[in-house]
Amino acid sequence: MSEELYEVAFSGGILEGADIEQVKAKIGAMFKADAAKLAHLFSGKRVVIKKNIDQVTADKYKTALTNAGAVCEIKSLSDISPPVQVENEQVNTAAEAVKASPKVVSGDAPTAPQTDPLGISANDIADLNVNVAPVGSDMQDEITEVVAPEVDLSGLDMAEVGSDLGEIKKGEVPPPPNTDGMKLVDP
Repeated sequence: MSEELYEVAFSGGILEGADIEQVKAKIGAMFKADAAKLAHLFSGKRVVIKKNIDQVTADKYKTALTNAGAVCEIKSLSDISPPVQVENEQVNTAAEAVKASPKVVSGDAPTAPQTDPLGISANDIADLNVNVAPVGSDMQDEITEVVAPEVDLSGLDMAEVGSDLGEIKKGEVPPPPNTDGMKLVDP
């Protein structure tokens, strides 16, 4: 069974009306990228973010990047076809967005920011949160010493060796209730 494979690439384009700094912050958080990696991603050169993936995974990447305000392309690896762009949306490059002057606000108010900035959960794109540390890396940032709590054990006692630690034996069983004055009646 041969499944068609795709790649997701980014060239530094952002959606019209998106703030370049916010897009960089969202992309940086998504890929856990430092300033140098972000500079490379927003340099205007085509950078392949993920390749050899199926269509569903490629669409998940595209959704995540679009929700962050970035424009990516999905390209089939089996044939050389034009890249899939965001549908009917105008695109600014990162450099144009930085140079652009502030726009005059018209009667249309921008949409409120989302509480989840990317609009996706970790279950949607598991591959985005994977990092591999170099060999020999310290995997823990800092070690904090834990102080043992002070607990008063003076009221506790140890049972003798060989003691039965089973259930507490119940006292005498009460007698059953007296039902002499009762009788059953047929309906």
